[in-house]
Amino acid sequence: MPHEAWSRSKAALSDIGVIDGVDFPTGVTRMDMHCHSYASNEPVNRAVGLVMADMHECYSPPEKVYDQAKARGMDLVTITDHDSIAGGLELVERSFQDFVLGEEVTVFFPEDRCKLHITIWGISPDLHADLDSLGLRENVYDFAAWLAEHQIAHAFAHPLYVQNGRLTAWHLERCALLFKGWEVLNGAHAATHRRVVERYLDALTPARIQALADRHDIEPLWNRSWHKATTAGSDDHALLNVGRTWTGVVADHRSATISPDEFLRRVMAGRSVVGGQAGHASLLAHQLSTVTAHFAAERMPRLREPRYQYLASRLARFAGATFPSPSKLRLAMGELQRKLNPRKKKPLPVFHALKDHLSPILEKYPNLKDRLDPATWDDGAPISQHDDMAEFVDDLCEAINGAMASGAVRSIRSRDKVQIVDHLISYLLVHAAQLPYLFSLFYQNKERNMLEKLEHETAEPGSGVSVLERPMRVSLFTDTLGDVNGVCRFIQNVAHRALKTGRDLQVITSTTFEVPTWHNIFNFDPVFSTKMPKYEQLEMVLPPMMKILRHIDRHQPDVIHVSTPGPVGLCGFIAAKMLRVPVLGVYHTDFPAYVDRLFDDHAFTKMCEAYMKFFYDPFRAIFTRSNDYVDALVALGMPRERIVRLMPGLETAKFNRSFRDESVWQKVAAEGHAGIDRESVKVLYVGRVSVEKNMPLLNAVWKRAHKRITEMGHAVDLVVVGDGPYRKTMEAQLKKFDTHFLGFRLGQELSTLYASSDAFVFPSTTDTLGQVVMESQSSGLPVLVTDIGGPKEVVKDAVTGHVIPAEDADQWVERLVALVTDHARRHEMGLDAAESMQSFDIANSFEHFWQVHEQAWHEHLRTLGIKPRNADEDEELVRGTTNAPHELPASVRFPDQA
Repeated sequence: MPHEAWSRSKAALSDIGVIDGVDFPTGVTRMDMHCHSYASNEPVNRAVGLVMADMHECYSPPEKVYDQAKARGMDLVTITDHDSIAGGLELVERSFQDFVLGEEVTVFFPEDRCKLHITIWGISPDLHADLDSLGLRENVYDFAAWLAEHQIAHAFAHPLYVQNGRLTAWHLERCALLFKGWEVLNGAHAATHRRVVERYLDALTPARIQALADRHDIEPLWNRSWHKATTAGSDDHALLNVGRTWTGVVADHRSATISPDEFLRRVMAGRSVVGGQAGHASLLAHQLSTVTAHFAAERMPRLREPRYQYLASRLARFAGATFPSPSKLRLAMGELQRKLNPRKKKPLPVFHALKDHLSPILEKYPNLKDRLDPATWDDGAPISQHDDMAEFVDDLCEAINGAMASGAVRSIRSRDKVQIVDHLISYLLVHAAQLPYLFSLFYQNKERNMLEKLEHETAEPGSGVSVLERPMRVSLFTDTLGDVNGVCRFIQNVAHRALKTGRDLQVITSTTFEVPTWHNIFNFDPVFSTKMPKYEQLEMVLPPMMKILRHIDRHQPDVIHVSTPGPVGLCGFIAAKMLRVPVLGVYHTDFPAYVDRLFDDHAFTKMCEAYMKFFYDPFRAIFTRSNDYVDALVALGMPRERIVRLMPGLETAKFNRSFRDESVWQKVAAEGHAGIDRESVKVLYVGRVSVEKNMPLLNAVWKRAHKRITEMGHAVDLVVVGDGPYRKTMEAQLKKFDTHFLGFRLGQELSTLYASSDAFVFPSTTDTLGQVVMESQSSGLPVLVTDIGGPKEVVKDAVTGHVIPAEDADQWVERLVALVTDHARRHEMGLDAAESMQSFDIANSFEHFWQVHEQAWHEHLRTLGIKPRNADEDEELVRGTTNAPHELPASVRFPDQA
């Protein structure tokens, strides 16, 4: 078949495979060309090997690998153990039909010890012995020449997997000359690997191969080296995915099955198709969990407590491991002994929670429940159902955490040290159960930067393949989105502008409050939530970190933006580390100042300052919404060059004079706020009613101002929109001073209250901007603000309002009295205020926000060597770095075989 036609056939078949009962295309002989048995007996990885040297990377019996491959529709079967053929020889010696002896060989570049894995098939014990007797593993050039000499079927396994931190484009270019076969789809590595490898191979032409040969002074070892043989395999280590990723060869007749020798010949001739599943983080986590379960079942002694033994045996079955289970009699005796001995230490809280919730949660996943029977394990244990299993673990962990929460709170309140420690251990055990998922998410993304660089270097300009030729993706993390405050409104404004302008921005939060239901806002149900002490209208939550990280893994943002330094913000910080992308943040709130005002404790303030420095220190850029806080951030230890003042912005279409409607006061009066509907000057405050907002100052100022204004014959009302811990104090003290507390107001009603008032007061000294100050001015209100914090920067003193010293209560009284009693001046300042806000429309602020993120992204790419190519630059036949690790030693021999 001509190469072009075969490529089209390959593309048509490449995504077809057997996955849970879906049939393969007829006339295709299939083999999972990369899977392991217990002969792959090295430690799982170096880190695990240091702790548990006896823990192997695979515990699968060879015959079970064979059975699962056949059960999932494979016509031919192979085992490719790491540097061993012992597992495969067991099947050869027992005359298993349709079996091909294989091996995954570890080889090294002699220049820098860069490690590669090469899978080989159709070998004999004598050829396997050559690998050691000839020292071929130590020199990739000698090994490749040996493959060519013996015409051994092979593939460069998972070519973009950086095993020991040394793989670069320089090594890949040499591999293009040394190896005919390349594995393009690996069931343990992400689908992005396949996309990049296939593009890399598609870019190979006779001219490019010759250019590589000239550049590296190596002659290609195989005829038509630009036309690669391509393979696929599951890379299974745990009897989970055997046969779910495969290589196929189309037979001459639809009903024919190709012999093993002919199969390998056609694969090496470049006449194969690949199909099935690529890897993902949950799959890898389940492989690790299964290996750990088998290790524990093999090595762990029988537990003394029968109930623990029973629970362990039940959990092990999820991973297809057999753990000895106690008899019913032993279980009953154990329960009796526990009741007769009340002094015996109680089980950890996690045990009761797991016991109570395991069965009910499992009922929601019948596909897992049905597979607990070992008779079904030829087609995989429950853990092989990766999506269901990941969701099941999430649901179970959330249920356990929720069940333990009330007990944890009680133990803290009663200061029961034993119970506090027991709950702490229990929570650690629950999180330990999710560690494989966390590790796998990091592991699956570790090559991301290399993939982007390689794709950029091999892409044709203008093809849209390069990372520089696609739109940026941003994930924004926030702990506050459903609250009523300026930060929430700003984030919602940003999300709305992203939707309107077609930008790929997702807002990530975790809250029990109601949030907009836009498709770019993702609210994850908290694992645990409670009201914040002293702030019943605010909440403290524990977000579901693994669910959030899995979502981010699917989104693959280029930049992470962290809006708040709370638990959700910490998830964003972890996500940035996981994806190896820059993280930016905004300093919305002066938390050290808040803590100082709330607790009046220097030690607490210092602790808060230390945390803020720790949190913001790794950020590529830190937004502040006012110049006033640039120096504050520098004082916390932030480099001045990384601090960016974000252009302030608000939705002027939602806050303007057109919303003025005097009848709103009649509606509010009908709710029980008697007297608010009278004809008077309305002075408005919007925000949290709390000490850190400096409300005691407003409390004191209003008493004095109200007395003077009424003595002058003017009617005036103070309208407080919002809630907080200081509200009760203010209500009690201002009961006779025409003050109305409306609580939270949202949407158009809030816009109407703004526009229908006459003046605005905002005494806060801890706001970095004061969104409400902009909203009130845009609504046509003159404003009074302090000279500390960000709000003063959006007020033109004596034009749109007054900036007053924070501690000068006398001047606050004077300015407020003058503003209320001088109707003409107040009206003129209100018009100026509305006019001044027109340039602060959210559209301009959003564009500035997006531009800074794009700059940070491109700066990050430049550090990776990804930058735009000059238009007049001569196009190279093969792109990529050409620098060798260092000068080649004289002992390196290059094969001269063509």
